[in-house]
Amino acid sequence: MNLLPARRCLALLALAAPLFLLSSAAAFAVNALILLAAALDAARVPRARLRVARTFPRQLPLDGEADVTLVFESSAPGPVRLRATDDLPPTLTRLGEPDIEVLLPPRGRATRTYRVRAAERGTATAGDIHLRALGPLGLVWRQWREPCPQTVQIQPGLQDVRRHRLLAQRHRLRDAGLRAVRERGEGTAFESMRDYIPGDDPRRIDWKATARRATTTVRQFEAERSQNVLLAIDAGRLMTERIGGRERLDYALSAALLMADVASLQGDRVGAFVFADRIQQFIPPTRAPLTRLADAFARVEGRLAEPDYPGAFAYLAKALRRRSLLVLFTDVIDARASAALLSHLNAAKRRHLPLVVTLRNTALEDTAELPAATEADVFRRGAAEELLQARAHALAAMQRAGVLVADARPRDAIPAVVNRYLEVKRRGLL
Repeated sequence: MNLLPARRCLALLALAAPLFLLSSAAAFAVNALILLAAALDAARVPRARLRVARTFPRQLPLDGEADVTLVFESSAPGPVRLRATDDLPPTLTRLGEPDIEVLLPPRGRATRTYRVRAAERGTATAGDIHLRALGPLGLVWRQWREPCPQTVQIQPGLQDVRRHRLLAQRHRLRDAGLRAVRERGEGTAFESMRDYIPGDDPRRIDWKATARRATTTVRQFEAERSQNVLLAIDAGRLMTERIGGRERLDYALSAALLMADVASLQGDRVGAFVFADRIQQFIPPTRAPLTRLADAFARVEGRLAEPDYPGAFAYLAKALRRRSLLVLFTDVIDARASAALLSHLNAAKRRHLPLVVTLRNTALEDTAELPAATEADVFRRGAAEELLQARAHALAAMQRAGVLVADARPRDAIPAVVNRYLEVKRRGLL
């Protein structure tokens, strides 16, 4: 049990201090009375009659905000003034004042709400609630902690999925740089017949239907459904680099989750594969996998190790038998590593359609454009240009080998990946 003097107690002690100039005995007596009153005040704090509970969301999107509610209850016959401080993990940022103060009525309850922002991906655990109750005389704060362990899973990409769905409902996908999810007349799967419109491809005229209906009729197509999409995510060293306050891996996971949602809407089966120097997770392609993927992505562990491409592709060769769109989120900067990756992609092309998604390092690009004012600037700029050139050569080699590539700035990753996927569907490449 901890006791802290309240302002009233300190004020009384300060007022009693001049008595030492007149009579030390009187001063000691007055101070003793004040301290005795404070002790009695502390003893009368109805700790056993006070309760607090926290309502916490179970899931929270990365960079998203949510309400946390504290419910205070008192069975004491008199009013009680309380102060509460919540023990939050570093991955949750509290918005507003850190302390909550509440005056509980006799045998009453009160509710207070504050907001938090999710700052890091993963599982966050909120700890104890630290309470202070003021004694009835207002002389002493009695403080203690109420155990209230609760966990919240911070999931990357959920906010982007919700925004995409809202834009789709409002027919405003192009505002976010995204194409419509389904466009009739494109793809390879027959959908319906309709009357010819000037500008239609003459190769799609159905002459038998035209003769039967006595009007020019064209076949209308849509993208194939029930195809496999596997989101392979490199969680190795290069993906842990921070760009714009977030790991490159976070951008990749967000783009992957939104692509999974779009692919599910297209009727495709979606799975995920996460690896670094070892295999972390494999989720076989299934329908409507969003909840499972969001949960899995929250538990992804970025590792300061080089990705084991041979082990990863060997695992996929056994686990992924059906032809799939293999979307690999990674980065290339080392010539030897990119050459090894290309050899494995070429082998995977025999069964699958690989699409490599890379995220640019905007800080490195800015460094390469620095004015060379000093000798140090010249070296920094030269090193950045060399790294960017090696990266460009690696991506060009993949494209020459027939590998699809989507290279984008981190904040543009979502439209780049989704639009490339829709292009694959529209052209019937899979």
